[in-house]
Amino acid sequence: MKRPLIVNGFMASGKSSVGKRVAELTGRPFVDLDSRIEARFGAAIPRIFAEQGEGAFRRAEREELLAVLGTPGEAPVVAVGGGCLVRRELRLAALDQAVVVALQVTPEEVVERVGSDASRPNLAGDTRSRAEELLELRADAYHEAHARLETRGQSTHDVALKALAVWKRDPVAVASGEASYAVDVGSGVGPALLLASCEPSTAVLLISDGNVAPLHAAALEQLLHGAKKRLARLDFVPGEQNKTLASVQRALEAALAAGLDRKSKLVALGGGVTTDMTGFTAASYLRGVNWVGLPTTLLAMVDASVGGKTGVDLGEAKNAVGAFWQPSAVLCDVDYLKTEPERGYRSGLAEAVKTALIGDPELFELLERETAGIAARDADLLTDIVRRCIRVKARVVSADPREAGLRAVLNLGHTVGHAVEAQAGFERLTHGEAVSLGMIAALRIGQRLGHTPADLAARAQALLEKLQLPTAIEREPLAEAAELIGHDKKRAGSQVKFVFARGVGDVITAPVDLSELRELTRALAT
Repeated sequence: MKRPLIVNGFMASGKSSVGKRVAELTGRPFVDLDSRIEARFGAAIPRIFAEQGEGAFRRAEREELLAVLGTPGEAPVVAVGGGCLVRRELRLAALDQAVVVALQVTPEEVVERVGSDASRPNLAGDTRSRAEELLELRADAYHEAHARLETRGQSTHDVALKALAVWKRDPVAVASGEASYAVDVGSGVGPALLLASCEPSTAVLLISDGNVAPLHAAALEQLLHGAKKRLARLDFVPGEQNKTLASVQRALEAALAAGLDRKSKLVALGGGVTTDMTGFTAASYLRGVNWVGLPTTLLAMVDASVGGKTGVDLGEAKNAVGAFWQPSAVLCDVDYLKTEPERGYRSGLAEAVKTALIGDPELFELLERETAGIAARDADLLTDIVRRCIRVKARVVSADPREAGLRAVLNLGHTVGHAVEAQAGFERLTHGEAVSLGMIAALRIGQRLGHTPADLAARAQALLEKLQLPTAIEREPLAEAAELIGHDKKRAGSQVKFVFARGVGDVITAPVDLSELRELTRALAT
């Protein structure tokens, strides 16, 4: 419980009572944000609204919350006002810096609990109508949380225990409106949280591959059978070359044969290929059903499992067919990494380096410093690395869920990397190895165009080599690979949105003419 716990929710949902109870159970400080604001103005909230206006109140609310989040020391429990996290900028900051639980309440419950309470200016007039209106306006503020907790028929103590359990888990939140979800990272979180992640579904299709299923599927099947879940399973043939529409059709047919309905869930147990195809199958089946990610490879944990980009390859065009379809939960159990083959494990580190370059200088230093622990697959170290990667990606994805702008930075190294991977037939190189080569290409092209300092390129190359990843881009058949860059999904007409690194944690995107990029890529061979 290193980050503060924020208890959010509509008026009369019990935020202060639940927050106080969690603080009592843990011995942590309790902060009632409304009380801090009243002390700041020297007046009760109705008077602040009447004399200063709601705008002044919201500004003070924002300043007080940021002050609490920025205060060093023991992480407190914070109860916030029902409209505090309506502004998305502040909400995303809260999700990144704290664990946020949102207490659910219905308009009927609001009326029952509030009655004619004159201290709630936002409910003046017809309480029920006003509550319905505000709940609709604030829906995203309550959906975008680490967990949403029901309060109907629950005691304050029971709700507090549920909030405390979420706080102890310390998940990472991916904010995506009603499709928001939490990513749990740690040792043993797969079996521990799978059943809860599959509720309230009664039918589950477990999708895996021929390498992973023999190692891990039986334990999960036993768990689901024990909970009386109707269960079906499909194992794909492993490998990127099988990430096709034909494979997705097999999964759709398996879902149909198993009688899955819209309340059923798909569970992806495997690497990035399984994750991408299961997500796309879930997006397509009955026009969309829920799915849960249980990534078993480092690459899938730090990249494919988060963000909702699902799909398959179309010939040489990587991920050319797909959909944005967020999972309902992701469980990154680092124990699964003990069984990952060495080459695949090393390949996943390329995405960790990329993530560090994009937005986490401390992660970059950690990767440089902890080579021995990484090689030994130390569970605590891997938990830290995976969590850091997911937090960076969650920040980007939450701000740009459909790759309209900012999210493009996640493609550092992927433009040339995908081309090299495709030229190799998706067999000679793993995806992570291709990304490693693609990062070297991006850094050298950045140097030639004046975006990337030479010392940054050298430092990044040294780290990749220390992690035993390939860096000899000049040895690749770049003339052939350059011709495949036109398949890049970020191409717009004759230009490609290319990602350049200017420093660790400092990247930009800039358009580059396709013809120029092809020439720059071919020139890397010299």
